[in-house]
Amino acid sequence: MNPELARIIDGENMPSPPTVAAKLLELVDNPDTGLNDISRVISVDPKLTAKTIAYCNSPLIAPVKKVTTLQQAVTLLGIRTLKLLALSFSVMDTRSGRAFPNENFWRRSLGIAIAAKVLSSAGDQDDDESFLLGLIFNVGVMAIGIAFFDRLVQQFDADEFLEKLTTELEYELCGHDRYFVGARLLERWHFPDRMIQIVESYDPNRLTQDHMGLFVAQQFSDLLLAAESTEGQILKVRDSAKRYLDLSKDQFDEMFDNMVQQWYGYQGLFDFKSLKHASIEDMEAKARESMVRLSLGMEQTIREMHTEQEELRDLARTDNLTGLLNRTAFDQDIGPLMKGYQERSESVGMIVADIDYFKQFNDRYGHAAGDNVLCGVAAKLTELCRKHDHVYRFGGEEFVLMIGECDYAAAATIAERFRKGVEQMRVGYNEDLLKVTISMGVCWIDSAKLTDVEQIFKQADACLYEAKKNGRNCSVARKAQDSMGCTVS
Repeated sequence: MNPELARIIDGENMPSPPTVAAKLLELVDNPDTGLNDISRVISVDPKLTAKTIAYCNSPLIAPVKKVTTLQQAVTLLGIRTLKLLALSFSVMDTRSGRAFPNENFWRRSLGIAIAAKVLSSAGDQDDDESFLLGLIFNVGVMAIGIAFFDRLVQQFDADEFLEKLTTELEYELCGHDRYFVGARLLERWHFPDRMIQIVESYDPNRLTQDHMGLFVAQQFSDLLLAAESTEGQILKVRDSAKRYLDLSKDQFDEMFDNMVQQWYGYQGLFDFKSLKHASIEDMEAKARESMVRLSLGMEQTIREMHTEQEELRDLARTDNLTGLLNRTAFDQDIGPLMKGYQERSESVGMIVADIDYFKQFNDRYGHAAGDNVLCGVAAKLTELCRKHDHVYRFGGEEFVLMIGECDYAAAATIAERFRKGVEQMRVGYNEDLLKVTISMGVCWIDSAKLTDVEQIFKQADACLYEAKKNGRNCSVARKAQDSMGCTVS
């Protein structure tokens, strides 16, 4: 035995089975062992005696008459069952004095033992021996977990490292896997050679006939003890049971329900946590309910994500100061807007508006006053818009409006209405009432026959420039022209 392995097996924190277990191991393979020999060994341990009697009175045995003495239990169970049962119960009292999760380990081991015992009924294995083999199958996990406890709890919570301890990590820690280490520990405990050989030779990637039942038993145990299982996890165990043990669906269901009943029988003897389900039917129903809840939750999450995306999209399209649609929104909207106008042969006007002498508000009163002016103009333009008109803050003190369903004269009139509305309003700032005016350029397109947005904007902007040149606080309207300078009509 190499030094590292010896350090694990002979470590000061490595527990040994109770003395009674050692004596029972001496009797297990002795063909001359009699009932009186076993009774004498068991009777030395009051706790083991009480568990043996309680087992006989449990639903697992369901005796016709209540068992009250060890002698009655011995007679009821028979010599071989009693030897293996007493050894199993005694081994489960093996505990480490460290913070190793003993209860969780033996709970998981009991699950494998019960599954192995029930599955043995599908073959020709001895069910009591299968129970004991399932119980000690992962004893190497306990050995490695105790020996390297301080390192493992630096990586994982103490309650979870049993699930997180992988073959790769075991090799990294000690150069061997749990099965090899477990076999060496079982040798030290003087377990039967055939059990040691089965544990040591186990390879989940190359299963032999001796190992298929244990492989499936571990999967059954994981399912049995799970707080919650998915339909996919249940189906995975069903597939393994069919592949390795040729169990039909009905056989699987019957065996799983038998394991549940066996668990409740043993649970009372060891005070382990109860199961979360009463049958395979109950588990599958809960899995379906969980899937429905998950689906509803996903739908809700998707709706919330969609709402958030819409909100983010709206934020990206909205001017933070005025609340108007911004330049990004204009760029996104203008193509579809012009296409709609054209499909309806609807005449449309593009108005470019600019606040007159805006810089003076900032220079004289400060930027807060300028912000008030921008908000005041935005509010007035929005107020005067018809329901099918659109207004955008294009940038700085410039606004763009799209007005549909209008002939040329109406477009010019609407622009003047906007201009006069701004002229007549006053913007409050501290104790001052600020007078604001705007200049406007209008490009009117007959039946939306010109859809080149760049050309339309350029012509509306030219009209705005002319309004500024004419003294500001006025509007100039022109009919759209094509690239040859001809009026579009």
